[in-house]
Amino acid sequence: MNINLKNSFISIALCLTFFSCEKEISFDLDTPEDMLCLNCILEAGNDSMAIYVTKVQSTQNDSAFIPVTNARIELSKEGQLLNGIVYRGNGRYFLKHKPEQGKKYEISVDVDGYKTLTAETTIPVFPNALAKYEPDTIYDDYWVNGYRTVPKIVVSLKDAPTKDYYWFKLATIINFGGSPWGEYYIAYQTDKMYFDEFNRYYVQDINYPFTSYDYIGALRLDEEVLLNSEIQFSLNGGTKKTLFVINADIHFDKYYKSSIKQFLIYDYDNLPIFEPVQIYSNIENGFGIFGSIAISKFYINDKK
Repeated sequence: MNINLKNSFISIALCLTFFSCEKEISFDLDTPEDMLCLNCILEAGNDSMAIYVTKVQSTQNDSAFIPVTNARIELSKEGQLLNGIVYRGNGRYFLKHKPEQGKKYEISVDVDGYKTLTAETTIPVFPNALAKYEPDTIYDDYWVNGYRTVPKIVVSLKDAPTKDYYWFKLATIINFGGSPWGEYYIAYQTDKMYFDEFNRYYVQDINYPFTSYDYIGALRLDEEVLLNSEIQFSLNGGTKKTLFVINADIHFDKYYKSSIKQFLIYDYDNLPIFEPVQIYSNIENGFGIFGSIAISKFYINDKK
């Protein structure tokens, strides 16, 4: 190649490198519209219910959640309107009513300038469960006496004909300043592999009779494991505990499971790269949850 021609190519390349045209590109990103958020969990047998209505604002605003003070709320049971909803401040609305198991509840929320929020739930039946403290003697050559005592909470659960979603929570509840105060367990250990594995972690140093896994946040049992039958399992736990056996509707089940998944990703796993978790919502035209639960509580001591 001619040397002068080659030098010309080099000169052109250098000019393109250092003096190339620049164009400023602007992105026209619309600011997300504010949305309404409705949160209400109905508990079977409870003598009242709380309904929270807030505005969810875009991240450009200083406050993410703004209480709604002028919401018009209609709540019905099996198509019959329930009266008496009153505003108690901070976006909280209150109704003196005891949710009934097996009944369908529907809610609608109107706020000027926003689409109407709607949702529905059917109250699940109370879990047919029993729980008691039952220490177990395990023969072990490593101990001086040749055995060790393992504190256990034995749980029996009989499934109902309806579609059910079971959760198990264990807490230490004390009286603090005249009011009950509770601290829930973070990790759960059990002797059976019945439970959903979404929050299951292998742990090397768990001793027999429990499996080598921790379940973080709660234990979830899908009805497919029961199939209208009865099961029994044990939890690692001592006395002076409160066991909550929860039967949830499908909406609370999905909401609570997605909430634990989010906790695991953001606060527990501490991974540098992860896939975000979308919290489940069944609210039409908004965010939040309208679900229901039925709870059987067991106060565990060394007498039962």
